[in-house]
This record gives sequence, structure tokens and C-alpha cells, in this order.
Amino acid sequence: MTTRSAVAGRIALALGSTLLVLGVLEVAARVARRRQGGGREENTIALYTEPDPRLGWRKRPGARATYRRREYTVDLQVNGQGLRDPERRYAAAPGVFRVLALGDSFVEGYTVPLEDTVGQVLERDLAGPACPVEVVNGGTSGWSTDQEYLFYIDDGAGYSPQVVVLFFYYNDVLFNDRDDYFGRPKPRLVMRGTGLEVANEPVPGPRPRDWSARADPGETGSALVRWIRDRLKRGAPRTYDALARLGLWPPLGGSEPGEEMRVYTTGPSPRIDGAWASTARILEALTRKTVDHHARLLVAYVPNRMEVRDRDWELTRRAYALEERDWDRGLPLRRLRAIGEAAGLPVLDLTPALRRADAALLDGAYFTYDPHWTALGHRVAAAEVARSLRERGWVPACAASR
Repeated sequence: MTTRSAVAGRIALALGSTLLVLGVLEVAARVARRRQGGGREENTIALYTEPDPRLGWRKRPGARATYRRREYTVDLQVNGQGLRDPERRYAAAPGVFRVLALGDSFVEGYTVPLEDTVGQVLERDLAGPACPVEVVNGGTSGWSTDQEYLFYIDDGAGYSPQVVVLFFYYNDVLFNDRDDYFGRPKPRLVMRGTGLEVANEPVPGPRPRDWSARADPGETGSALVRWIRDRLKRGAPRTYDALARLGLWPPLGGSEPGEEMRVYTTGPSPRIDGAWASTARILEALTRKTVDHHARLLVAYVPNRMEVRDRDWELTRRAYALEERDWDRGLPLRRLRAIGEAAGLPVLDLTPALRRADAALLDGAYFTYDPHWTALGHRVAAAEVARSLRERGWVPACAASR
């Protein structure tokens, strides 16, 4: 009896210790979850943007907001001209060489402090004490190429840039052919005569939307289980699915990919083909406009994270049960390059440099959960653009030697 009591006591002690450790880990996971901030449901963009009858939305001059996400907390401030940028005069000071960066959230750069954004890093790379160069940040979160084109002809050209760099992301294609962006009204450009016009101007104001947090279908009551699940889902999808078969959470697969992802499909798709045709018209029109303003245009291709990370490509295919023969993650770049060749428009692929940088052990070019660049990703993109501009002889001699 004494021996049985001792064994039972040791088992009870071990069980108690295990429960105590699990309890401490659960508390730690709950505290970390509260501190990590919300997700996209917070609709932070509404705090610093306003409806625009031509662009759909634009940043409100002087506005401020703070992005709080699990991987970053960033204060965002809009300057007097409605840009996330230092204060700029429209007219450049004598002798100043200007570059205008056009794009969406990658250029706006809300995931990093202003000084770490691709435009600011590029400016520091090109500029020097006797070499005044300014890189104007014309990016706005959620914009597609059509809105960037309108911004250039209405506002961006007023900064008199000698070079325009347009950062192109895969989802630009579909939304270049639509009048809404995930339910948010935006302009739709159509050919009228020999030029592009906004078919739905004035663009309707935003529709009411429920931005309250939505439950994850795999949600459980345990913050610790959620923490383990999230990390396995991103980092070890095979292990995630193995544990899903035990009933711990729903398995990967079964979700429908968004229509914007159809640009990666290899089969015929009239909807996507039409969107590519719209994209080509916009890029051709932007090329002509920059020439009219004595500027040069470079398109920088921003790869989706799954185009850079093999692990994310595997996760994407598992999440949507994609057959690899039907999906090609290199297809958008090839189609963009074909447009560039037809229009005499150079296309810079950022993928190889980002892939090399992302392979580093201590840092990555993209966040783990957020699909945008880290500060490293912004530095890599800026270095590639600077290299390309120097090789093309598109920068002043003083900026070409560094």
C-alpha cells in the first residue's frame, strides 16, 4: 500500500506540474495575443483616408493613424499634400533630381516606419551631400494600376519627376478591370476615342461595411492551442494536417481562392484575359504620359510572398487544394513582361533578390503572417531599383558612381 501510495503521489505530482506549466503557457499566450494587436478587421485605413470622386479614396492631408498587428506597431502620418512622405513642395528646388514611386501598400509601407520604406531607402541610396535626389512616395494602400495612373496625371506629374517607378503587384490585374476593391468603390477606366477615361465618375462613396472581428472557423477556446496552430499552419503544413486528422482543428484545403488569384491559372480564363488587356492599356497610356512629361518609366514587379517562399507556395496549394499542373506562380511576371516588351517598357523583376534575402536565417524579406515586406524587404527592393536605374543611366552622374 505504501508503494502504491508513493507511485500515486508521484503521478499526481507530475500531473500537477504539467498542468501548472500548461496553465502558465496558456496565460502567456493570452497576454501575447492581447498585445499583438488586431488584424485587418480593425480597418485602420479608414482613419487616414477619405473618399475621392475620381480615385475612389486617397489619404487625408495631415491625418495620423497607428497600425497595430501581431508583427509590428507602426505610426503613420500623412503630409500636407496627402502623401506618406516628408513635406514636399510640388516644384523641386533647382538642381534636385526627382523620382516618383507609384504603387499600393508596398510603396505606402504601413508595415514599417517611414524611414524604412522603399522610397526613403532609395532616396538615401541615390542622394549625397553634392547630389540632391528626392524620391516622392505616391503609394496608397489598396490602389491598383488604374488609380496610380490617374494619380500620376492629376497630381504626381506636378512633382516633375524625371523617373517614375511603378511597383506592380499580382492583384493589380483583376482590379484594373473592376469598379470595386473588395467591396470598396473605385474607378474603372475605359477607352474613349484615343484615351482612357473614368467610366463611373464620380465614383460612389464607400458602402457601409461590418468591420467587427470575425471568428476563425478553426478557433478554439485555448490561446495556447491557437498559438501552436497558427505557427504550424505557416511553418509546417504537413504536421498541421496530421494533427488536424486527430480533430484538433480543421484541415487545410477546401477554401476557394479569391478571383484575383486566377492570374496564376494556366488554363483559359476570359475574365482574367480581359483584365490583362485592361492592364496593358493602362500601362501603355502611362508610358505615353510619362514621355509627354519628359520622364522615364520603370515597372518594378513585386512578387507575392508565395512566389518567393517555396513553403508559402506549398501552403497556398494545400489551403486551396490546387493542382500544381493548373497553377503557375511565374505566370503573372511573364505576362507583364510581354506587355512591357510590346510597349517598350522595362520591367524589373524583384523576385530573385528578395528570394536570396529571404533565405537568410535571422531575418526575412516578408513577414510571417502579414504578406508585406519587412524593413529588409524594403531595403532589397530599393537596392534593386537603384541598381537598375544606374545601369540604365537614368540617374545623375553624381548618383551613378555609388
